[in-house]
Amino acid sequence: MKHHLPIKLIMTTLLSVCALLGCAGNSKQPNYDLDPYTLTRSAVFTQRELINEQLKDPVSINTQVLLNSYCDLVTHATIYVSSDNSPQQCQDLSHKQRQCAKKYHICIRSCPLRSNDCQPCIERARDCLTPQLLP
Repeated sequence: MKHHLPIKLIMTTLLSVCALLGCAGNSKQPNYDLDPYTLTRSAVFTQRELINEQLKDPVSINTQVLLNSYCDLVTHATIYVSSDNSPQQCQDLSHKQRQCAKKYHICIRSCPLRSNDCQPCIERARDCLTPQLLP
């Protein structure tokens, strides 16, 4: 009878350790990874459109969308900006901002950069970033 107790204890301990290790590896961290091609295309479009926006009227919602994309591209190290030149808006992007930027980059990847066909990507990103109003 005494021999069964150590075996049960060992089995219980082993199962507990396995369960804990399994749970530890099941982290639900958000994933913002994108391939270099997608990020580079988005960087080209974002920088061009930011320049165009600066040549227009004062800050618009499109500028905010493009700045969010720019900040995410800086976070991905696709665009280099020294810390003293980084826009204040690029500090601590939220989960929502990162999600919207990822969707934006993916959308930009599939549109021709030399046309206005990318406008729907900006509109979707604007809608994604705009807080939903409660009834």
